[in-house]
Amino acid sequence: MVNLIGDCSKTKSGPILSLPYTQECNDVAMMLIQHHKASEFYDRTIDQFDQIYADAEDSARIMAISVHPYIMGAPHRTKYFRRIFERIRRRPDVLFWTGEQILDWFAGAEPSAA
Repeated sequence: MVNLIGDCSKTKSGPILSLPYTQECNDVAMMLIQHHKASEFYDRTIDQFDQIYADAEDSARIMAISVHPYIMGAPHRTKYFRRIFERIRRRPDVLFWTGEQILDWFAGAEPSAA
C-alpha cells in the first residue's frame, strides 16, 4: 500500500522525507507520452483528489500534481489547470503547501522524523 503522507528514512547525514509523487497526474506522461487532451488531465486530477479527500477523513493525505510551465501553461490547457484549483479550493480543510512546509509539518507531527 502506498503511504500517502510521507516516509522518513534515517541516513548518516540526517533524515530524508520522501513525499508522494504521481505519474497519474503528471503533464509529461499525460500530454506528451499518452497524448491526452487537457480535459482528461482535469478529469483524472479531480477523480484522484476526490478519492484522496474521502480517504483523508481521519488523517492527512498528500496529493502531488506534477506540471511544467511549457506544457500546462500552453494557452489551450491553462483553463483546465485553473479549474482544478478552483474546484479543490472549495473544499474545507485543504492546504496548498510547498515541500518545505510539508516537511516542517511532518517533523512536528512525527518527532522521531526530525
